[in-house]
Amino acid sequence: MRLHGGNIYDLADHASVIDFSSNINPFGPPDYALRAAGDSLALIKKYPDTDETEIRRAFAEWLGKIPDAFVFGNGASEMIRAVMESVRPGRVLIPAPTFSEYAESARLLGIEVVEIPSDAEKQFAFDVERIVKIFARHDLLIICQPNNPTGISWTEGELDVLLDLCRERGGYMMADECFLNLTYPQAPSCLRAVGDKNIIVLRAITKDFAAPGLRVGFTVSHPDMARVIRSHIQPWPLNCVGEAYAIACARRPEPFLSESARHISFLREDMLRKLRGMGYWVCPSDVNFILARSGAESSDEIYSRLLKSSILIRRCSNFSNMDGRFFRLAVRPEDEQEKLFSELAMIGDR
Repeated sequence: MRLHGGNIYDLADHASVIDFSSNINPFGPPDYALRAAGDSLALIKKYPDTDETEIRRAFAEWLGKIPDAFVFGNGASEMIRAVMESVRPGRVLIPAPTFSEYAESARLLGIEVVEIPSDAEKQFAFDVERIVKIFARHDLLIICQPNNPTGISWTEGELDVLLDLCRERGGYMMADECFLNLTYPQAPSCLRAVGDKNIIVLRAITKDFAAPGLRVGFTVSHPDMARVIRSHIQPWPLNCVGEAYAIACARRPEPFLSESARHISFLREDMLRKLRGMGYWVCPSDVNFILARSGAESSDEIYSRLLKSSILIRRCSNFSNMDGRFFRLAVRPEDEQEKLFSELAMIGDR
């Protein structure tokens, strides 16, 4: 867990840090959800509803699925492990580089991990052909849509191939769509396929509604699969504050999400353009973060120099197929991005 972004508590004066390492919606959290969370404090003397009746109904109405398709847990990380415990696959197939929790959870459960690598020379394009070649019965394929840390989205055609592959060969697929609502135009979703017992969609309010501190994640799947997943979750996975916040978000997702995604796209394009202009290699991104690579300095050097100006970035050397020059930047408000570019320019002059 220490390898993720957002480790501002490692810093003495973390309150003043501009955090480009944590890739959450820079325009959240929404005021109406914060008010709902505050109002819920009156409920702390009661246990949460272990059946999650209200939150499942709210999310079902929002996403157009039945309540029995939903299982909620303490963040997406808990749901990842619960899915693996439920499926108990022979192998977990993971296109790499991607979010490290997939492989970590599998290894903790003693499940073999098979990485399908991509590389920077091909702008980290997904190797669908390789997946088709090696995918077998009882495998669990995990995809991140869009992918973290590259910011690349799977296309509709690629998803169709993978969904058909699972149906034909008797395997499973979990699509992590925690960043989906921050893409613009919105990337294709696998929600349409959750009627199949072997397709699971993973989401959270962490990124799109800017609430990593509340730890609310969920899966959407066939009700039979949902019942199995729920059996691997603790009796009260949500607290009353996180639940109230999430319900408010589900009942009023718009126009907050679409406006956020549209504004993020403008800031992202500005960041991409300026980074390229400064000589950095950048990966094309569809979402609220950008993967970059320095031509000379290591990401450790860039990290240390920016930290002197209270700017925190995400070093990416712990991801597969990435050397010590890769780093990830979250999209932030315009004034904060200007400060970042100003500091990067000074690093380049040294």
